[in-house]
Amino acid sequence: MRSLQLWSVSVAVVAFGACGDKSGMMTATGASGQTGDTPDSEGDDTEVPEDTTGPGATSTPDETEGSTSPTSGPANPTSTSDGETSTSAGFIVPPDGGISGQCDPRVQDCPEGQKCTAVAPAEGEPWGVNTCVEIKGDGAVGDPCDVEDGKYTGVDNCALGNICLLTDDEGQDGVCVEFCDTNDACPDTPTANCVVYNDGSLPICLGACDPLVQDCPEGQGCYNSAGDLFVCFKEPTMAGEGEPGDECQYINQCQKGGFCAATTAVANCPPMSAGCCTPFCPVSGGNGPCQAGEECTPFFEMGMAPPSYEDVGVCVIPA
Repeated sequence: MRSLQLWSVSVAVVAFGACGDKSGMMTATGASGQTGDTPDSEGDDTEVPEDTTGPGATSTPDETEGSTSPTSGPANPTSTSDGETSTSAGFIVPPDGGISGQCDPRVQDCPEGQKCTAVAPAEGEPWGVNTCVEIKGDGAVGDPCDVEDGKYTGVDNCALGNICLLTDDEGQDGVCVEFCDTNDACPDTPTANCVVYNDGSLPICLGACDPLVQDCPEGQGCYNSAGDLFVCFKEPTMAGEGEPGDECQYINQCQKGGFCAATTAVANCPPMSAGCCTPFCPVSGGNGPCQAGEECTPFFEMGMAPPSYEDVGVCVIPA
C-alpha cells in the first residue's frame, strides 16, 4: 500500500504511508481546511498534505491513499535540515485552493460530461496536478469504486465532485471520497474534515476520528493531519510493519494507534531514518505504552487542543 506524507516536497513530514510502490502516496505540505480533509488511499500512501502538530512531529499529505511524512509540532518541533521532510504523498495548501493553469476540483469547472480530478503528473508519481477527465460513473461518497489503468489516472466510476481513493496498488477496491468545496467544507459528508494534499491537487474530505479511540472503519487508522485534525486513512498491510520504534517515512506507515515522529523524539530510532513510529497515549494515563526514556507528552500545546482532544498525547523523549 502507499503512504501519505504530511508535509513534504512530495505529501511530507512523516506522511501517510502504505506498503507498495510510491504510486499510491500522498504528500502534505499544509491543509487549508480545519473542519474537514486524508487522504485516502491504497492503502493509500500519501506523501502529502499538511503541517501537523504535536510533540516530536515531523513536518510534512500519499495520496490520500497514502503516505505522509512526520510533521512538526508546537510542543517539540523537529524537521529535516532544510526544514522539510519528504514522503511519497504530501499535503500542500495552495494560496487559493487551486493550481494555476489547471482545472479546480473545488468548483468543477470542466466542460459538460467531464470532471476535475487529481492525477499523476508523470508515470510512477502520485497525484500532483488537476485535469479534466470523462465522467464514467455516478458513485456517491462511500460507494465502492475502481480506477482505470492504475490508481493515479483519475479515470474512475465516482460521480462529479468525487474521487476514488483508498484503493490497492492497481487502483481497485477503493471508496469514493468527496472533494472539499471553496469554503473548505464537505457538503455531502458534514462530519468529515477537509484536508489538502499533494501540492494542492487533493483537497479531500476524510472522516474525523479520535486517535485514542481509533474509531475508523475496518482497515483504516486515525492519523494526524494538517490544521490540528485527525482523519481516517488506510493503515499498513505489511505484517510487522509500523510497530513502535519501527522506521517510518509516512504517517500511515505506522499501525493504527501510532504516530510517525521525528527521529530525535523516539527512543532508539536510527538517526538516518526519516522518522519512527511511537504510540498515541492518554496524558491522564501516565507513560504505560511508552518505551523507556519516553514520556506521554500532550500532543497540543497547553490551551490549544480542540474540544475532546485535550487528553491526546504521544510517547516521545522529553524536550
